[in-house]
Amino acid sequence: MRVEIDDLTGRVDVLDYLAATDAGRVLNPQLYEQQVQGGVVQGLGYALSEDYMVKDGRGLTPNLATYIIPTAMDAPDMISVPVEPVEPTGPFGQKGVGEIPINGPLPAVANAVADACGVRTLEAPLTPERILAALSAARRS
Repeated sequence: MRVEIDDLTGRVDVLDYLAATDAGRVLNPQLYEQQVQGGVVQGLGYALSEDYMVKDGRGLTPNLATYIIPTAMDAPDMISVPVEPVEPTGPFGQKGVGEIPINGPLPAVANAVADACGVRTLEAPLTPERILAALSAARRS
């Protein structure tokens, strides 16, 4: 993964992403690729923009006007490498691929941001405001 961070605005752009995903035997490579790409984009949304707020058990994010999800325009260039150990308990040696790719982007983005600018944010999503706060705190110390 490569990220670009604007230190004036705090915006993080993911430039490219490599996903090595263990889904067991891949029977339909095109479907596998689409599932991985969709999961990665969803995971990047969790990492960078999807901030569902709750107070006293009540949702404060009522609609998609304030809950920003990524679109195709936000998707980085991706390379997907299937890891294909045969799963003996799955049909035809398969596992599942639907939600596996969602898990990787948040820690990958957090580590890439920490590597790029030397600060670690401990709260997700890594919004521009949180990145700027972390950069500001690092400059003060």
